[in-house]
Amino acid sequence: MQVYALAIEKGGTGKSTLTVNLAAAFARLNFRVLVIDLDAQGHASYWLGVLSASLRPEESFLGVLNGRPLEECVRSTPEGVDLLPAHPALASIPVQLASSPNGGLFVLHDIMAQITASGMYDIVMFDLAPARGLVMAAALAAATRCIAPVQPEELVIQALKALSESVTQAQRVNHNLHGISVIRNKYQPRSAGDTAYDQLLRDLYGSQLLKTTIPVRAALRDSAGLQQSVFRYASGDANEVRNLFLDLVEELMALDGVR
Repeated sequence: MQVYALAIEKGGTGKSTLTVNLAAAFARLNFRVLVIDLDAQGHASYWLGVLSASLRPEESFLGVLNGRPLEECVRSTPEGVDLLPAHPALASIPVQLASSPNGGLFVLHDIMAQITASGMYDIVMFDLAPARGLVMAAALAAATRCIAPVQPEELVIQALKALSESVTQAQRVNHNLHGISVIRNKYQPRSAGDTAYDQLLRDLYGSQLLKTTIPVRAALRDSAGLQQSVFRYASGDANEVRNLFLDLVEELMALDGVR
């Protein structure tokens, strides 16, 4: 089972966009996919058709964290992927983890072990809040790969450096974590400054930079408002974006030896 942590310590890079559409792409290729929304804002949950306001805290990831069976919290979605939704009360998770053994570092690892043993899913994806802390540490301790969406900006470059350090630290306790893969998401380099930062990304992360690039497209923006992935949303540029996400799946499958 592959476990992808979508993470970077900078907001606005499109983690939820990438999570939802990449999950839908895996599902289109007949993989059994679970999205775990670990961001209290619940953007991925909303996009997949689940409103946080309609949930009780125990129906979200918090329920599983506190011992509720996974199957009682997971919801099916029209995208063909399952969702363990977020809830605003997830903001309390760092406090709960801090009081757990080892600062809760292996909480998600243990949940992933249970899912692997059950054989329920082929792919699990964590959508993480743009913050460094115990939740990200637990996610990296459970993941097989970290995927970082970036744009050509100074603050993003700095955040990527911090995330790379976090991944290196996590690999000390998680030997199944292959490393970090960087994807240019919501990409539209226009200026000389953008071009310079893009070259800097290539110089610093060339071996970790994924070939697939997800550009700025109306289909991605508009499909979110309709709570659909680009695989269900019909528009002029949706087919181009669908093909890019399928290319991304193929690239990840090749990296991780998935058949």
